[in-house]
Amino acid sequence: MSLPKIRKSNTAARKKARKEAQKEAQERLQKTTAAFLDHPTECCLCKASFVRNKKTVKTWHVVVNEDRVRLTCPECWGLIAKLVEKEE
Repeated sequence: MSLPKIRKSNTAARKKARKEAQKEAQERLQKTTAAFLDHPTECCLCKASFVRNKKTVKTWHVVVNEDRVRLTCPECWGLIAKLVEKEE
C-alpha cells in the first residue's frame, strides 16, 4: 500500500514561478551593477573630482536610481543631510 501525497501536485508551477523570480532578480542585479560600474567621476553638486582610493571609496556616497547614478562628495552629502533634516 502506498502512502498518499502530502504536498499539492502543483510543484511544476511553483518551480516555474521560482525560476522566473530568480531570472528577474538576476537581471535587476546586472542592470544595477552595470550602472554602478559606469559611475561618474565627479561630484554631482560641486564637481569635485573623484579619485578612486580607499579613503574616497569609503567616504563618498553613490546613489543608484533606476538608470541614473549620482556620486556625492562628503561635504555635499552633509549639506544634503542638513536640508533633509530641516524639511522634516
